[in-house]
Amino acid sequence: MPGILNKSFWLSLFIRLLPSIHKETTAELEETIRSLTARAEEAEAKSHRLEVIFNSMFEGVVALDSNLRITLVNPRLCSLFGFDKEMAASPHAPDQRFRGMPLLSFSRLTELEEAAQQVLATGQPLELTIRRYTAGREQHFRVFAAPLEEGRGVVIVLGDISRLVKLEQVRKDFAANVSHELRTPIQVVKGFAETILDSSLDDKEAIRRFVGIMAKNTQIMENLTNDLLTLVSLEGGDAAHPSMEETLLAPLIAEAVGMVEIAAGKKNIAIKVACPPDLSAKLYAPFIIQALINLLNNAINYSGPGSRIKVNAFKKDELAAPLIIEVKDTGIGIPAEHLGRVFERFYRVDRSRSREAGGTGLGLAIVRHIALLHKGTAEVESHAGEGSVFRLRLPC
Repeated sequence: MPGILNKSFWLSLFIRLLPSIHKETTAELEETIRSLTARAEEAEAKSHRLEVIFNSMFEGVVALDSNLRITLVNPRLCSLFGFDKEMAASPHAPDQRFRGMPLLSFSRLTELEEAAQQVLATGQPLELTIRRYTAGREQHFRVFAAPLEEGRGVVIVLGDISRLVKLEQVRKDFAANVSHELRTPIQVVKGFAETILDSSLDDKEAIRRFVGIMAKNTQIMENLTNDLLTLVSLEGGDAAHPSMEETLLAPLIAEAVGMVEIAAGKKNIAIKVACPPDLSAKLYAPFIIQALINLLNNAINYSGPGSRIKVNAFKKDELAAPLIIEVKDTGIGIPAEHLGRVFERFYRVDRSRSREAGGTGLGLAIVRHIALLHKGTAEVESHAGEGSVFRLRLPC
């Protein structure tokens, strides 16, 4: 009997305390739920941020399992390996579209496959450069591969350094070309200077001839130096330029023609100008004069005695029509295989003829950069033996 009463007491006490216990338990449960929800939202937000960063990276990234199959890949890497069309046609994200695909099938680069295998085998990170040819274009990649935790796979970061490699090659070629162009006149000047020093100085006619040759070659070096300085000025984005102003074209053309009259007169070449007197545009006037002088000198050098050169400047009536400046000659023309390269630095169709005329190989490259400075283009039309038309197309 006392046991029954004792049990009844505790039971009645529990029943009286049950509402408060329920209330406290419910409060704790709700607090736990709120905490878990907040953590889940924070984790989801963090995951979203990481996904955005991952998908926005300029470098390509791929994660691989221990069998070198893709577990994660970002859009940049898909683009680098030419999967743009597949990505556009697929509703799935890259990590879903390519998940499970072997690395070699994805990249088609045995060097990348071998690098991943080496990282798996050694557990050490690896850095290398890979070259790839695709669609007639050469690509260079800087690759960093590192193992995932406990040998569970490999992560590879791949950057496209093709532009840097190309710029480095341009720099090397430029230095080599400058050295080559300067070497010949320097050797000539040095050789004749030594000849004069070793001579008796009695043969004044010979000395005059030697000095004339030296003067010609020093002029070649001066022209090259001036053209190099002009090219550097045009290529430098922060270089000081004359102001761009609304300018009449006719006076600029007349000044350029006046600068080459002596050279044209020596070959009895007539220069005819066709330009409306009221034609104007917003231009860097000194650079336009420089471009015209270069084009006219080019036309004179590659035209025969007694030929004609014509300079045309015009603008069509359309509102957005560009300003066109043309220099036409009836000279030897340019073979078709050279047309795509004539605006390159130091490129010459006929090297011996250009050197004889005193050209530096930079004149047309300067013309191109002047056109680019005006956000325009430099063009050429030519056929071997039929003359050439060089054209500046400048937006107004």
